[in-house]
Amino acid sequence: MAAREQVEKCARLLSRKSTDDEKFAGLLLLPRVVDAQDAESWSLVFDAMDMRFIERLLRTGLKQSEDNMLLNIAVSIVDVLASHTSIATSPRMLERIPTLCAVAVADTDTVSAEARLALCRLLSHDAAVEMLLELPDSLAQIVSAAKTSSEPKAIAQFVDYALNRCSQVVHTQCIIAERARGWVSAVTCVAAAFEQSHTILKFELISALANALEPIATTDAAVIDEQTPCLPLAMSISAGCIGILKQKSETTAYADQALALYSHLVRLWPRYVFSGLATHNTKADAVDKKEAELVLRLACVEGQASLDAMMIAPPSAGTHEAAEDCKRIRRGWKLPVCAEIAAGWLEWVARWLDELPPDSPNVNEAAIYTVMNEVQKLATAVIGFLVDWKERTRSEQAMLANGPELTVSTVHFLAQWLATDPKLHRAAMPVLPMCTAWILGSSDHSDTIAEYVRPCISFALETCGISEAQYADDLMTHELHHDRTRADEFASPWVGTIEFDDLARAVYSIPSDEDMLRDRQS
Repeated sequence: MAAREQVEKCARLLSRKSTDDEKFAGLLLLPRVVDAQDAESWSLVFDAMDMRFIERLLRTGLKQSEDNMLLNIAVSIVDVLASHTSIATSPRMLERIPTLCAVAVADTDTVSAEARLALCRLLSHDAAVEMLLELPDSLAQIVSAAKTSSEPKAIAQFVDYALNRCSQVVHTQCIIAERARGWVSAVTCVAAAFEQSHTILKFELISALANALEPIATTDAAVIDEQTPCLPLAMSISAGCIGILKQKSETTAYADQALALYSHLVRLWPRYVFSGLATHNTKADAVDKKEAELVLRLACVEGQASLDAMMIAPPSAGTHEAAEDCKRIRRGWKLPVCAEIAAGWLEWVARWLDELPPDSPNVNEAAIYTVMNEVQKLATAVIGFLVDWKERTRSEQAMLANGPELTVSTVHFLAQWLATDPKLHRAAMPVLPMCTAWILGSSDHSDTIAEYVRPCISFALETCGISEAQYADDLMTHELHHDRTRADEFASPWVGTIEFDDLARAVYSIPSDEDMLRDRQS
């Protein structure tokens, strides 16, 4: 700790009782006598400091176009204060956020960069994020300034961090309803800039929006939309992504990022994305029908291209088998994104059709069937890939270990398809033991995969006229009677097979005969 008398002198000079000249002298003296890492000394000074004087320096410095010495000094002091947790969470510091946002986009590169750093230090604390969510116009000010700034990339990086922190806090602190308006306002502002910009800023904001949506759960999105409708946000992101995807040949890397961003949109607000495509209502509250159709088609095409890229690789062998498999999987990194977009469509359209009255004239059957043909091609290709992958690795757990995201996303998509159409059930028979092994052998993904697969079991039994409740009871008592009363061409070939029964036991958490025998022996 610095010499006590020096610290006390700085505190006196910076107190409310001193004159402005004395306070200015205290600011010049403070960094010379107190180390930036000395939290105790800085806390003592901060307790006595007149923060209104710091605020005046920041505001005065913003008005000066040439000599920014006042602004430099004030921002430097604020940056050090923000680096200490006990000070950064103080209301007197949090009140500086709006002014710091203005400084962060001033035409003074060094000072603006230091102001953004100070803001990032503050926003690492939840209290500061909640303050920012109450002042969404401050973030809007930064985004607007980025359009004409000489350093749009740096500002976009700050927006990326700020939005991500807002989403994290909204999700983890369970303050979704209370902060919905602020969150939607901030994200919508960035989404609008993303849609309207025709400069490098457009591409820089892709990751900012993706990182803003990633922490938000589907349940969060429903609450947020109920409090503050997210349609404008969804339309802006959709239009911005489509603008990039239509120029794919010129902006390949950004097109991939745009597709990944769109997958978050599908996950959170599928109604806004797909209702325009599925209905005849031209005034539906949704993104443009052509935009949704383009993304779905592109997801299916890119998904199949990713599968081809992985399947053309020669089978790995020898001691480097796992490493080679991981390398091959990296070639298909886009497949999880494409699979989630297709799964989102299948999940939403099935639920939407179930909610409609029979023979509803609002259903655009032609558009739905056209898209479904493309989705079926991807589903067929996914089955072939999973079978090929299993043959290469010879281990379901190796598949999951080498590509967890790839495995879970393909199961999600394939399960959505297999839960609506039995035509691929025979080809998908080899996938059933894989899912069984993943449910029984993975502590991290067991529940998720079981949740995805269960509707397939229900659907397969339904096609054969078998009660799922009775079937589960039969499994429990080990007295299976597969009465395929509706065993016509629409009936699933899974029902009555050992693979299907084993999968159902895993999903229902019913021990098999082997498990029971093993328990008795132990």
